[in-house]
This record gives sequence, C-alpha cells and structure tokens, in this order.
Amino acid sequence: MKKKKIQENVTRSFKKAEEFDIKFWRRAGVRARFAAAWKAVEEFYKFKGKHGHKPRLRRAVQNIKQV
Repeated sequence: MKKKKIQENVTRSFKKAEEFDIKFWRRAGVRARFAAAWKAVEEFYKFKGKHGHKPRLRRAVQNIKQV
C-alpha cells in the first residue's frame, strides 16, 4: 500500500497560492489530475442525490481542426 503524501501551502497572496497549485498539479501528473477530476464528478452526483447513476464522459466529437 502506498503512503499518502500530504502537502500544504499557507500564503496570504492569491498569486502565490495559484503558483503553488499549478506546480503541485504538474508534478502530480495526468493520471492524478484525471482521478481528482473524476472524484469531483462522483461527489457532485452524490450531492445531487444521483446515487444510482454512473457518470460518463461525453463521447461525441463535433469537429477536429489541425492548427
């Protein structure tokens, strides 16, 4: 079992707090960001009382542009 690593940042500046958040999530990686976002979706569904529904990603793509 992996040990959880806890980090905290105490600052009075919004800009410093924002910089900390950006660095934290970049270090965490794509999988951690996706897992955190998915957990937020699940908590939203529970909050709304939708316990029987499984949240899903939208799979429709309207168009793709190469830039």
